[in-house]
Parts: sequence; C-alpha cells; structure tokens
Amino acid sequence: MLAEVRRTLDRAAMLGPGEPAWVGVSGGVDSMVLLHVLLELGHPCLVAHVDHGLRGAESDADRAFVQEQAARLGLPFRVVRVDPKASAQGISVQMAARALRYAWFRELLREGPGAIALGHHADDAVETLLLHLLRGTGADGWGGVPAVTRLPEGRVCRPLLHAGRDELLEYAALKGIPFREDASNEDPKYLRNRVRNELLPLLEALRPGARRTMRRSVNLLNELAAAANMQLAREAEAVPHGGGVPLEMLRRSEAPQLLLMRLLKEYRPHPDVVRQLLDAVHDGAVGARFPLGDHFIRVGRHALVTDAGTGGFPTFHILQEQVQEGAAGPFRWRTCTPGEVDLAQGMHTAWLDMGALQFPLVLRPWQHGDRMRPLGLAGSKRVSDILIDGRVEGDEKEGAYVLVSGGVVVWLAGHRVAEGVSPGPETKAVLRLERLRS
Repeated sequence: MLAEVRRTLDRAAMLGPGEPAWVGVSGGVDSMVLLHVLLELGHPCLVAHVDHGLRGAESDADRAFVQEQAARLGLPFRVVRVDPKASAQGISVQMAARALRYAWFRELLREGPGAIALGHHADDAVETLLLHLLRGTGADGWGGVPAVTRLPEGRVCRPLLHAGRDELLEYAALKGIPFREDASNEDPKYLRNRVRNELLPLLEALRPGARRTMRRSVNLLNELAAAANMQLAREAEAVPHGGGVPLEMLRRSEAPQLLLMRLLKEYRPHPDVVRQLLDAVHDGAVGARFPLGDHFIRVGRHALVTDAGTGGFPTFHILQEQVQEGAAGPFRWRTCTPGEVDLAQGMHTAWLDMGALQFPLVLRPWQHGDRMRPLGLAGSKRVSDILIDGRVEGDEKEGAYVLVSGGVVVWLAGHRVAEGVSPGPETKAVLRLERLRS
C-alpha cells in the first residue's frame, strides 16, 4: 500500500516529498487509511471534517470520532457544519452537499497548504463511471474520478485510486486503523448506493472479476479522455472568434459530437440537442433553431450561430382561463362561434375546434424535427419541408412559429393547419388565432 501510494503521488505530481496537505476525513475506512498512509510517508497532515448534519446523532458521532483521532495523532483539526437541504435549490441534496464541501475545501486551500487529499478509491471511480454512463457523459466523464483536480486555489488529490475498498479494509485490519461505517451508504434511495450494492454485485456474478477489470478500464479511460481533450482543444482553437461554429468543421471532424459539446460547454447543452443540431447540419436545415440554456442556437448557411437570449423569438402560452380573448407578441386570439369561421382570411388566421385542443397551448419557434399532419395530406410531414416547399427563406423561415397542443403541432402559422382540429358539424366553440403581419 505505501509503495503504491508513493508511486501515485509522484506520477500524478500530487505531493512532493514531505509536502504538507489537508486531508478530508469523514471517519470512514477510506479517509482514515489515507490519513495514516500519508503520515507514514512523511507528509504533515491537517485534518478537515465536513459535518453535513444529515444523520442527526450519527453525524455528531462522526465529528467527535474524527476530532478524537486527530487529537490522538497530534494533528490540527478543522470542522465546518453545512446545510445541504437548505442549499438544494433545483438539485439533489447530495449534489448540494458536494458543492458546499468543495467550496470549503477551496477556502482551506487559500489559507494553505495548497493541497488537499481525499479518500476516493478505485471502486468509487468505477461507480462514478457507471453513474456517468447512466446519466450521459462526454469525454470528461469517461475516467470516473480524476487523480488530481487543479483549482486556482490549489490541488485536490486522490492518492488511493489504485486500491479497491477490499484492499483498504484489509490494510485497516492489518494496521489496526479505527474507522466508522456510514449507515447511509446502504440507503437505496441514493442511486450510487444501488450501483454499489446491487449493480456491481450483479456484474461480478455475471462475470467473476468484473470489478477488477473495470478498475483497470477506468484507468485506461482516464488516459483516453486526456488524449481526446488534447485533440478537441486543438480543433476548438481553430474556430474563429465571433463567427459561430463553421458547419464544414463539424462535417470534417472525426468526433463532431464531442467537439460541439466542448465548444458549447458554457451552455451545458443536453446531448439530445447536440445530436439534433448535428442532424440539422447534415440535413442542411438552414434556419433550424434549438434551445440552449437561456439562449438559442440556429443553423446558418455556413455556421451555427448563438442568439444572445431569446431575442425576438420567445415562446408564448395560452392558458384555458385566458382563451376567451388575449394577445401575446404578434398573436391575437378569441373564442367565437362556428358561424364566424371565414377561411378566406388565409393561413395567417387559424380556426380551431376548441374541443380538439389540449391546454395550455404553446406558441413557439419551429424546431428541427418538428412534424405535423397537414389538413388534406395523407400522413405527416416535416415542418422544415413545408417551409422549403413554400419557398420560405432567411429571416422569415427562422421566425416561423408553430402552435402545439398536447405535444402535437396543429398549426404552422401562415402556412398549414393540421388534420383533426378544424371546425366540423359537431363543433360548439372555435378558437380564432391570428398572427399579425408586420
């Protein structure tokens, strides 16, 4: 164990000989073994403990245990109490806990020393890789857990990534290292626990030695991710500033999805949006627009262009309680009787059977992949093809709107109404919806 950790520290440039470090100690076997190993290797250690307060008396006991062990070893001890539940706004409690934990680590690194060691081990890396694969990942997620995370304040080091939990338990027993078990690690409400306690044992049963094989694979994937990111960085440097992402560059790239995800990283694009964007590029769907956080990205003639904000193409909603009469942007609507229907007003006015609609209705810019069943046409047709057939180009095509009812496009403003929503003999009330022309 000592020799392997020494090699890991050296190879990954984690800690120099005798360099002091903070050690994040939870009280579990991984962090307790890490603390003792670093001390054995001659590294002065400062103990840092985060009390998440999620397990009541158990959390208090963890804090007291770590403080007692630090005192027994004669080590400086720091503790912080955080409240992940209060901070979990739109994210899980576990994600909030991690964010609070790392925010405090950065404070410690600013104080010095400039490195903090954490007890992540090889099984943690395998679990993290499986979680990334389940949720979706780019190149950054292939390796599971990085050996070193370099922050402006210092280094976050993980010297135990070569060892599995079984090896840590064996070492703790051999050296008489005390530790505490965290009962929440068995709680199936956390996906990581189900991966650890259900999925990995199943894989081991299906293929004995699977856990050991996956540990090796994670190390190789870490190197593969590093190589991929170097290549992507070179390709990204060739993108001209301010001119969008050249379509030809995406067509030539051997890894267009990874390249586009890197170029759009600040917007955190959903993988489905990236795939749809590339489909639109392949199809030559000039004018196709896709949501990108608080922005939109559209396919131009020669490049992908990001719109700053929703600009002139916002999305509108028509609620059932607002349907009597209302307006939003260039649209006006009101309910009327079937006798008022006048199809001669053209396709900029839609007359829709109220009984065939599902509220709320959504008026939004068309997106690549939208389809509808135009009235009088057998089968469905892509909205992009309807616009092409209508010789709609440029800004007019980009600004085309659709009305969506129950997830189905029922009107392409100015062009076509869908099958099944036009007023008929049984219609009792009609929604008249008009797009005003500038």
